[in-house]
Amino acid sequence: MGITLKRSRLQEQVDAFQKQAAKIYGNGDDSWDNDSAREIYVGAEFDGIGEDEDDDEHASSSEATDVAQERRQFLVNNFSDSCIDAEHIVLHLPSHLGRTWCNNNAAKDLAKAELRLRVGQLNDALHHIRIALGHKSYLFRKDVRPARTQRLKTRAWAEVHAVESTVQHHARVYMRARKAIEELNADALLLDLYKVLRRQDLSVKTSVIAPHVRGQRNKSLAWFWRMDVRRDTSDTSVGEWMKDCACFSSHTCLKNVIPYAVYRVHWLRAKAQKMRWIEELQCLQVEMDSAVRFFRHQEYFWEAKRKLIDSQSQSGHSAWAARQSAMWHSMATQAKFKFTALLDNDPPPDFAQVVRPDSSR
Repeated sequence: MGITLKRSRLQEQVDAFQKQAAKIYGNGDDSWDNDSAREIYVGAEFDGIGEDEDDDEHASSSEATDVAQERRQFLVNNFSDSCIDAEHIVLHLPSHLGRTWCNNNAAKDLAKAELRLRVGQLNDALHHIRIALGHKSYLFRKDVRPARTQRLKTRAWAEVHAVESTVQHHARVYMRARKAIEELNADALLLDLYKVLRRQDLSVKTSVIAPHVRGQRNKSLAWFWRMDVRRDTSDTSVGEWMKDCACFSSHTCLKNVIPYAVYRVHWLRAKAQKMRWIEELQCLQVEMDSAVRFFRHQEYFWEAKRKLIDSQSQSGHSAWAARQSAMWHSMATQAKFKFTALLDNDPPPDFAQVVRPDSSR
């Protein structure tokens, strides 16, 4: 009964919006072309988002796609414009009508206005997704894992499922807004900035939170964690889970304090990985030079030994020292040639170059 009443109220609001849209567009008879031809988005690909999706990521993704297609086909086959539920009615926005229709019917300004509003909606959705995922990680770390009794586990998982519903809601809002900017012919730069949100992007990898777990060197976060989405530090509803990850930096020369939300665990892990690879590249270059210098040292050592040996009385020793000197000389020459060719064909980046005070040595 309650759902029916809410659906009735929503239907009244939708009808009022559609009539107002018809007046704004100058379409007084409230008729629209290709109104039922638009694909109905249901967002079923985000159903059942949980923690343990890494092991069966592809299977769960394909299963969610099949469910989304079944839902969409059911809506298309079983509902007409006259009997479709209010929550599934597509509003007559410029994104629904298409940019071509807007250009032909003097609605360019409306399309541009909706595009700006959709960008704001995308930012808000990403902001809430990040906050919800941070809250979910916090719950796993503070409540789920320390729980030892069935009562505590049930209560903790109930909170996790509530946060999962929030993540799914904002993920659907994001994808609906992104489909809208596609219909509004947004430029490639904007579409590249706001990428398609995939199911695996929303999975919480709780093992990343625990620094002591092995095998996390190559783990990385989804693309939206690297975006500069505002309000991450100013929103008072963020809660304690984001305070653990937030640090603040101030520029005194600018006479103002600029807060930076740095998700420390993940940012420092990525930075450490980068520094390890830079160090590895530099170590390889130093090891190449050290190998050549060692070969040269052995060559000079045995050459000096040969000169100290009396070739008349100790001819065998002299021949052995000469042989060793020639061997180390050959190894140094070959190593120098191969290392130089390798660095010339695949030079390291400038930030990983080793500064050599004397290249002749």
